[in-house]
Amino acid sequence: MDTERAVTEIATEIAAVMKKAGLVWLSWDGGRPAPAWFANVDGQYVVLADSADGDEQPLPGLATAGSVTVVVPAKPATNRLASWTATVRRLEPGSDEWTAAAQVLRTERLNAADLDTQLERWRTQADILALDPAGDFTGLYDDSPRAETPVPTRATTRGKPPKTLHRPIRRRPKLS
Repeated sequence: MDTERAVTEIATEIAAVMKKAGLVWLSWDGGRPAPAWFANVDGQYVVLADSADGDEQPLPGLATAGSVTVVVPAKPATNRLASWTATVRRLEPGSDEWTAAAQVLRTERLNAADLDTQLERWRTQADILALDPAGDFTGLYDDSPRAETPVPTRATTRGKPPKTLHRPIRRRPKLS
């Protein structure tokens, strides 16, 4: 009975924190945290994850991860409001649970392209994953710096950056 009540209390605390979030940071298998948008479907949190480098939300390896750490950012996005551990469960495409989650995710998706084929594309190219709380809720505000080194890339600049981005104002007009 006490365990059941503890799980209910954790779920209530998670729900209160998640209401304030527009996105979360997910970390699994010791990798870098990745931003992800999510939706709440009847008290259950779901994310859309492209298994490869897709157009929607590339989160490779999340569908096969057993658990994930969910970090909810505070309004200054450099701070952590709360974090919790979740088990990852893949929803079976075509099931009632998948359809309900897909409809809610569809309304939450901003700037969606090809709305008429979106659900079919998700069915074949992406996974809808449920994040079920597994305990370990840390609801403390944490203002420790979260800066990390940038991801290595081949991107370069073409030359020297400009000294000014706009023309400097030489003389200000009189207001009266």
